[in-house]
Amino acid sequence: MKKLVLLFIAGCLSGGIALAQKPALDTTAYKLWKRTSPPVMSWDGNWVVYGVSGDYTTKEVHLVNIASGKNTIMPGMSDPTFFNLGKWMKYSVNDSLMLMRMKDGKRLHWKNSSFILTADASPFVTYSNRSQLVVWNVDTNDSTVFAGVSRVTLFDQERSVIYQQDKQLKAGPLKGKHAVVSNGEVSDFSFDKDKQEGTFVAGAQLYYFSLKGRQPQLLLDFNDVKVPAGYQLRQRAYEITPATKQMVLDISSPFKQKPPAKADPNAVDLELWTWNEPVSQRRQRRGSGSRSVMDDAKFVYDLQSKQLAEAAPEFTGQFYAPGASSFEYVLYSDPSPYKLEVDWVYDAHFDIWMSNIKTGERKLVAKHGLENPQWSPNGRFAVLYDHAEKAWMLLNTKAGKFENVSAQIGHPVHKEDVDMVRLETSYGLAGWLNGGNTAVFYDRYDLWAVDLTGAEKPRSLTNGYGRAHNISFRLLNTPYGGELDLSKPLLLQSFNERTKSGGVYRLTAFKKVDALVDEAAYSVKVNAVAGNRNAFLFTRGSFSQYPDLWWANGNMQAAKRLTDINPHQQQYSWGTAKVFEWKNTNGKAQQGLLYVPEHYDPAKKYPVIVNFYETHSDDLHEYFTPHYSTCTIDIPTFVSNGYVVFRPDVHFGVGQPGEDATNAVVSGTRALIAAGIADKDRIGLQGHSFSGFEVAYIATKTYLFKCVNVGAGVVNMTYNYTSMRSNGAPGLFKPEVDQYRIGKTMWEDKAAYLLNSPILNADKITSPLLILHNDKDGAVAFTQGLDLFYAMRRMQKPAWLLNYKGQNHTLEELGPQQDWTARMTQYFDHYLKGKPMPRWMKEGIGVDDRKVDMKLDY
Repeated sequence: MKKLVLLFIAGCLSGGIALAQKPALDTTAYKLWKRTSPPVMSWDGNWVVYGVSGDYTTKEVHLVNIASGKNTIMPGMSDPTFFNLGKWMKYSVNDSLMLMRMKDGKRLHWKNSSFILTADASPFVTYSNRSQLVVWNVDTNDSTVFAGVSRVTLFDQERSVIYQQDKQLKAGPLKGKHAVVSNGEVSDFSFDKDKQEGTFVAGAQLYYFSLKGRQPQLLLDFNDVKVPAGYQLRQRAYEITPATKQMVLDISSPFKQKPPAKADPNAVDLELWTWNEPVSQRRQRRGSGSRSVMDDAKFVYDLQSKQLAEAAPEFTGQFYAPGASSFEYVLYSDPSPYKLEVDWVYDAHFDIWMSNIKTGERKLVAKHGLENPQWSPNGRFAVLYDHAEKAWMLLNTKAGKFENVSAQIGHPVHKEDVDMVRLETSYGLAGWLNGGNTAVFYDRYDLWAVDLTGAEKPRSLTNGYGRAHNISFRLLNTPYGGELDLSKPLLLQSFNERTKSGGVYRLTAFKKVDALVDEAAYSVKVNAVAGNRNAFLFTRGSFSQYPDLWWANGNMQAAKRLTDINPHQQQYSWGTAKVFEWKNTNGKAQQGLLYVPEHYDPAKKYPVIVNFYETHSDDLHEYFTPHYSTCTIDIPTFVSNGYVVFRPDVHFGVGQPGEDATNAVVSGTRALIAAGIADKDRIGLQGHSFSGFEVAYIATKTYLFKCVNVGAGVVNMTYNYTSMRSNGAPGLFKPEVDQYRIGKTMWEDKAAYLLNSPILNADKITSPLLILHNDKDGAVAFTQGLDLFYAMRRMQKPAWLLNYKGQNHTLEELGPQQDWTARMTQYFDHYLKGKPMPRWMKEGIGVDDRKVDMKLDY
């Protein structure tokens, strides 16, 4: 009997739970959601500061003790910085500078100066006090005062000091006798703390010095430099050594900015556009024609022969000199042949010239490039990514050209999934090995060491682990690591193409790759690594879990969750995200993201909104904070309210962007119907900007969609081709090399421009249209949305155009966002859920109704 009663109670409870459905998200809940701001972690990893704020609240700053878990709110705190191995923190409160001792919370209101210098591993605070420079030890409360000193550098684990005083350079223990390092009156100095050496300028001479017992050595007499007429030499403490043979000198032409000419008040305000101007009228800026330091010639000085060589002529572009102590060649760019074409290629191209600083010979070594060359640390090699070759190229100074050096890797080094001409870039250069004799390149998955001397074959630092497991590896928190130290393990961030998860791995070069964290259901992103490398600060998130802050030790273990800032999410119906796969009409495998409601029922067919922009499948674990719409739907809100949202990936070829989009979107939507997910009579389509063009095009090709929302989309490609954007640039580049992917001028392929102009086939549109386009749109002319509306109006097909006056390409103010969110929701709910048509759709809003009766009711 007791068993029967228990079963009955359990049944009642389960029924009660079933009946107590979580409420759906609505806009009134948006104010509950909060976000964390970028956190700060102490050098020892024991302390963390982070901010929490919402759309309608001020930022609240939290200080967390990792060991105890104590979380303290710090009212008004800003700009926190830890120092002294994490034992102290400086921060501001209402423009007041504060210091805080972490072990007991003791606070000091700093009034001695408005600015102080601290260091991660140092107990010293350096500041100016009237004519004195003070170095104060926060641990011992001792101060060292330097009178008449403008600059002090601590070194040797902060136990020693070097400074300039009374035109002398002095150095020694912080507490003790200081020796004079310099000869003569010093005007400037440089210092390498690790090597304990540097240079100083005395009179017109540059000296090298070392604090390891060597006497100062004259490196350069500035009087020996024969500066060209009209130029002047800057006499500063150049960072060179006795090993330096060549150096780049700061030699500039003293020019004066021309004052603006006084305008003639009687002159006609004429804007003259000239066909061969290097820069078109609306992209010109006042004063830009005046000479600047960037226009000066560049000079290299040979310290042995005392010869000054002009390495790059006047009015060239970037100058690339090796950072090595001895070199023979430099490179410079020349953008002048391509200034006009910026109007239709968008990116500024340039030629690369090689200059022999010993012979003065100059040679063109690369044409029409986009990427800057990079010299190896030893100055022997220069590498350059070539867009046309889709390869890394190595400078052959003897042949005077760049030659393919990455082909020997055996895998592509260009981004294979990029289908836009101007973005066909490389995966990147990770850094250098062996002093610069070896370059480390990325392919899609792994890191490759390429011996530039040719003595060894390329080797995978990651041993091919990435390609074998479909995991992409990059150096943690930086794409470029400079000179890589393989004596220590390297930290890598990862992206798993199968699970779409982001993780952290540790690499022992050429030997082993270990996963520190890689969870298929989440994406982990590292915010900081402790200075002693014994702790990580990271976020861990997914579509259904806000990326809260976590702390873990140096092995990514003993993890602690530091924040849970949106616990109220559990009170609302949310949903889940999954990858949806199908084959398009060409039989090619496709992916997209499918967002389904909580307690999704496979036996039920759902109303669906198809919303997309380029590709989305890699964003499976992206979290969306609920918010008012700036242009498209808020996915969590619509999913919470019973919609399925589908975001198909769209991949493009060249010449037919509209058809490519139609193929992907329509085939994916039909696959949803075939899978029993979508109700074929309740499917809506939405896109904004580039995808606004796509959905307008798709609407002319299919009866599949019950309703369509076109946001700020191009509908007449022939008009948009020569229209001007808000930055003064014409739209020529968009179809030629950018998103619209036609790849030719309008005169080379008129048919493609006409085919991809949905306005010309508006008579084939059968779906009602909701058009969002604002009159101050700086990216796509307002007339594009207006033209589509007029076409629908002329054919007496249902269409509504919403112009939030004064707004840009997207809605930037809260009022318009709230209004648009409401109307967009009503539009989709009417057509896809059968809800009543609101009055604004039935009656319109006349001039006299504006701001009086906005008709959001039914």
